[in-house]
Amino acid sequence: MSADEKSKSINDELFGLCEKLYFHEVDIRDKVNARLQMPFAIGVAMVGILGFMLQNLDRTASGTWLHVFYGCYFFSGSFIFLGTSYFIKAAWGTEYQFVAPGVFWTRYKSECYGFYQHLENADELARDAFRSMLSEQYGRTSSANAIANDTRAYHLHLTLKFLIHAGMYATFALMVFYSSGLNKQEKDSPVRVLITAPIKLEKSMSETKKIPPPPPPPPIRYVQDNRPPAPLKPVPSEPSSSGR
Repeated sequence: MSADEKSKSINDELFGLCEKLYFHEVDIRDKVNARLQMPFAIGVAMVGILGFMLQNLDRTASGTWLHVFYGCYFFSGSFIFLGTSYFIKAAWGTEYQFVAPGVFWTRYKSECYGFYQHLENADELARDAFRSMLSEQYGRTSSANAIANDTRAYHLHLTLKFLIHAGMYATFALMVFYSSGLNKQEKDSPVRVLITAPIKLEKSMSETKKIPPPPPPPPIRYVQDNRPPAPLKPVPSEPSSSGR
């Protein structure tokens, strides 16, 4: 293999490597953007928990547990603030570099052919110059994007780290909030009854119609051995329903 062929082979391999690295860093950029959703959701949830505890805190309470709660609440809020600052750095302000649009490369290719057209191997020289410049731009932009992705990934790592610390303190503060009687909703308070319609009172027992007792039963018949049995009185017949 001649020196020119070897140099051309190396240039082709370098071009392919730079092209792969360029699209790899572009793909990493999209993945970092997708990973920003999780810390955002965690941060919003933790802010909601801290807001709930602050809203329902019994401010008339006192004691050691109240100071413990305030300490955990302060550390949790501080770590959320730090995590939010690094989240902003990971989400905004990062600059990426991309190769020029295709229309510019088409124009540049025509310029290369026009520049070498007076030489014998104009096509080969124009093609080599075009690939060399494109390879250089692939390499320069992929290197800049790699640094940008590493910086964003580091800021995202710090965001998750501080949110984890904030979650630990928020969990302990929530345990103290419920176990030490700092929740004002759990304490006894007068119940407010709002009447929106007239109340229907049931009838009293005095107004209820009483059912009369049944008639007395027949008398008991007593019989002794040394006395004759008492004659039975005939039972009066009931009047017929027809009035006869």
